Amino acid sequence: MKRLILVLTAVLAILLTFSCTQLFEPRTSKVSVVLSSGQEDSKEGFETLVDQSIKTLDSQSELLKRSEAPWVKDIEKLEVKVSKFSYKYSTGPTESNWATPTTIDKTVDLISLSSSETDWLTFDIPKGAVILAISFEISQATVTVNGTSHKVDIPSESARIVLKNLNWEIREDGQIILNIDWSRSIIKVSGSNYKLVPRIAYRWRSTLKNLWAIEGTIKREDGSAPTEPLLIGLYEGEDTSATPLTLRVLPVTKAGEFYLGKYKPGTYTIVVWNELTFEYDGDEIVFSGKQVINKTFEHGKTSATTMLDLTY
Repeated sequence: MKRLILVLTAVLAILLTFSCTQLFEPRTSKVSVVLSSGQEDSKEGFETLVDQSIKTLDSQSELLKRSEAPWVKDIEKLEVKVSKFSYKYSTGPTESNWATPTTIDKTVDLISLSSSETDWLTFDIPKGAVILAISFEISQATVTVNGTSHKVDIPSESARIVLKNLNWEIREDGQIILNIDWSRSIIKVSGSNYKLVPRIAYRWRSTLKNLWAIEGTIKREDGSAPTEPLLIGLYEGEDTSATPLTLRVLPVTKAGEFYLGKYKPGTYTIVVWNELTFEYDGDEIVFSGKQVINKTFEHGKTSATTMLDLTY
């Protein structure tokens, strides 16, 4: 009898321990939304939003974009207000719900995102749930060209952006990356009239063990910050004749600090140009400049993040 009591006591202890573990285990995951900038056709694994309304606007404004594209280089700021974020999620085969976290309006300069990401908001979602869609609005926009600010028109069909058919299963904390291609999102209609047609690429970023950051600083030989815009290209391997993984302008306001994104471990080459000039050949904007840095390095070999200290 005593032996039976001891066995039952042991079983109850195990069950109690298991129940407590389940009780105190987090039942939700945190998802953060990050704003970034880059080209929608980059090789960073993004899916791109191109809905019918954007296609229609593109076809209507194609001639305008071709004739006015060179003015893009004169843009100093492109500030937009993003708001009213919502997400649609499912916790079972026949269930789906739209949810809206605490409303967080954020005004961000899209050009500044070329050198760094910025956090927008964070929300909780049940573990094991699937994010089916997200939506948000761009309610205001202002462009600054040669020191003068102009209000940007946002067509009604472009104000609310809905990303559908995502099907991201949430097993752990992660990030939604909204990558805005600002240079293709702003259209000069005429004179000082501008229109915003958002070009959005997006990705679910979860496990970071194979996707680590490359960032750093660029200084002049005397240790001072650059006094001119720089162009930074990142290449996989040592071949700089290939298409770069990313190509970003580093404005003077960044004081030489840059962020190129997160990449799997491997060999990369960074190239930096100054004395930049831009030309429009009828199909695309091309640049010329003086190469001042060419450095090949191993990323992710000894640490999760590569910090580069470059001089020219």
